[in-house]
Amino acid sequence: MIKELDNFIIESDIELDYFDEVVNHIIENEKRIMDFFKLEKLPNKVRIMILSYKPFKEFVVSKYGEIMDYVSGDSDSKTNTIRILNIADQIKYTTHKDASVERIKGTALHEIVHQCHHVYHNDYRGITWFAEGLATNISNQDYVLKNLEECDFDKLRSDFRHYKGSYSFSYTLVNYILNNYSEEEIIKLYKEPDYLREKANFIFNEAKDWVNKQLNNNVKKHI
Repeated sequence: MIKELDNFIIESDIELDYFDEVVNHIIENEKRIMDFFKLEKLPNKVRIMILSYKPFKEFVVSKYGEIMDYVSGDSDSKTNTIRILNIADQIKYTTHKDASVERIKGTALHEIVHQCHHVYHNDYRGITWFAEGLATNISNQDYVLKNLEECDFDKLRSDFRHYKGSYSFSYTLVNYILNNYSEEEIIKLYKEPDYLREKANFIFNEAKDWVNKQLNNNVKKHI
C-alpha cells in the first residue's frame, strides 16, 4: 500500500484497513505542524513506513543496538524515514496492548514533528527531553501533566531511553514552555541546541513551580 503527498510517501508492507485513515490524518495535520516550525516545505520528501515487527525490529536494533519494549515508532534524519509498528504487532510485541488506529495516527504525527525539528539541527545531546516533549505535545498524544518533584532531571537528560517516565516528564516540561514562553523564545529553543542546554536547569525549576500550581488547582476544583 502506498500514497504519495507533497512532503511524504506513506506506505505499508501489508494490507491495512486503516491505511487511508492514517493518510487522511497526516493530510489534516501537516500544515499545522509545518507552521509551528515555520516551514513551507520539507527539504527532502520523507518516507513513512507502517511495518510488521521483523523489519521494524531489524532497523531499530541496527540503529540503537537494542529495542525497548515500549518502542513503536522511529524517525531517522539521515535517511529521511519514519518507521511505525502496525497495530497488530504493537499488541503482540510491545507494552502497548491497547494499541489502536488513534495511537498509530498519534505516532505518525509525533515522528513528523521530529522530521521537522531535524531540519534545524540533529544535536540532541542532553536535550532529547525537549524533542520528545515537542513531539508529544504537538501531536496531541494522550499525556497529562506529571509532578516534576518526582523527576530526576539529570537522569532525564543523560539516559532518556532508559529512564522510567521520561515521556511524561518531557511532555510536562514542554507543555509548560508552550503555555508560558513567547513564540520568539520557543523558536530559539528548538533552533539552537546550545542555548537550550544553557537554559535547561532554569526551565526545569520554573516548570516545577508552574506544574505544582496547575496540579493544586485541579485538586481544588474537585473538592
